[in-house]
Amino acid sequence: MKYLRYPSFSRLLLSLLQVYLLVLIVFFLVPLAVASEPDQKAWAGDWLVVGESDQQLVWQLKADGTGFAYGFQPNGRLSHGFAINWQLEGDRVRVRTGASVRCTGGVIAVAFSGWSAATLDFAIVDGRHWLQRNGGLLAFQRRLESWETPRAGNECPNLAT
Repeated sequence: MKYLRYPSFSRLLLSLLQVYLLVLIVFFLVPLAVASEPDQKAWAGDWLVVGESDQQLVWQLKADGTGFAYGFQPNGRLSHGFAINWQLEGDRVRVRTGASVRCTGGVIAVAFSGWSAATLDFAIVDGRHWLQRNGGLLAFQRRLESWETPRAGNECPNLAT
């Protein structure tokens, strides 16, 4: 009965410290879990992307920040492309372009004139959309499992086939 009327100060202090520690853990861990940034590896892969005005694109993103972007004509033939360096920074993606890829006479031609001075900035709207600053919206439609990288001198790829 003595313990019920006069709780031990050390027990009370220990309980308060435990509650305080629990609150601190929750205070620091919850924001980390909520603000978890999308991983660059999660975006890596070959994507069918649709831009405004229904332009079909294939973005080939590698986890190391390299890749290619290809544009296709309405009939599915490759029209242009370029090498890219891309960097995920929080909810932003920064893209620089490099080598250009052209379809000339049904054959792929590649020319490298250095990396562009301009950087394209995109905001990640959600898990499938990137919004370009002062530009359009890119919709990542689906992954392309059987996509093969076009090589210089090979026949131009066709998305329709």
